[in-house]
Amino acid sequence: MVKSSPAALASLCESIEVRRVDDGIYEADLALEFCVGTVPNGGYVASIFAKVAEAHLLPRNQPHIISAHWTFMAKTKAGRALVKVLESKIGRATSVLHVSLHQQDILPQSPWIPGESPACVAAYMTSGNLDEEAGVTLPTQWKLEYEPPAIDHERAATDANWAELDIPILKKVPMLHHLKYYIRRSGHVLPTTHDYWVHLTSGENFTQTSLGYLADTGPPLVVEAFRPPSTTAPIPEGGFTYSKGFWYPTLTMTLDVRRKLPEEGAKWLRLRVTTKEIRNGRYDAEVVMFDKDGQLVALSNHVSMAVDIERNYGGRRVKM
Repeated sequence: MVKSSPAALASLCESIEVRRVDDGIYEADLALEFCVGTVPNGGYVASIFAKVAEAHLLPRNQPHIISAHWTFMAKTKAGRALVKVLESKIGRATSVLHVSLHQQDILPQSPWIPGESPACVAAYMTSGNLDEEAGVTLPTQWKLEYEPPAIDHERAATDANWAELDIPILKKVPMLHHLKYYIRRSGHVLPTTHDYWVHLTSGENFTQTSLGYLADTGPPLVVEAFRPPSTTAPIPEGGFTYSKGFWYPTLTMTLDVRRKLPEEGAKWLRLRVTTKEIRNGRYDAEVVMFDKDGQLVALSNHVSMAVDIERNYGGRRVKM
């Protein structure tokens, strides 16, 4: 499959836009371009939730997610969705929202979401204003093990330490065409400890509401590292065949935001993705996000699955 050109790629910013249709009810259109098979990427859905929280709390001057926890309970699909907001706590510095996304039996007018419409995804989201945070700051001296080398972002394609990632899943899954990944030329420091520099192929910058999407784009690559790069290459130790098809649904995901990105956003961000155990089709993942100056931006933890690709379709068929 030939990768889409940047001009043909959907805008992440435009694809997570929401519209307020009633008190506590927002409408979104889940874009096919951000699906894996027939199912929208969990991080993409998380960024839609971020846009809802931003819109809902902007009048209170609390537009920034500080922390969030998502639970993915049923498969979503491309198309119309309604997002419902319940105010669990409204405070002066921070507020807590319970947010749920619905697609089954939703209506075009009030009451919008019938009582029998189950939530596909639900989250508790704590929001505030990162510009107004104040308090104790201490020198913890924390740093990554195996600190990665520097990169020349202006000449990333020919950088001495980094090379553009080229693995089968990036060619086969259109949703991943939205990102360019760069990895260490020397290889991953451990089989399940990966470093990536990333930017959006469309030329857009990452924003605060992009962080949920970005958090969910790295974990599947740890599993994919156990796939041979071609049909004739040897299978990595403990790995699987080139033709084996997996889907990587997220069960739960958290986001802990430590710094605000610049107002104009950030073109480049760095990820450290680690997995402790991949067992019986389920795996954990920690994603640590840094800006180009090496400052901590956000932390994310996942419980995810690696299941047969047919479970993604479940009777659905779409043209890709």
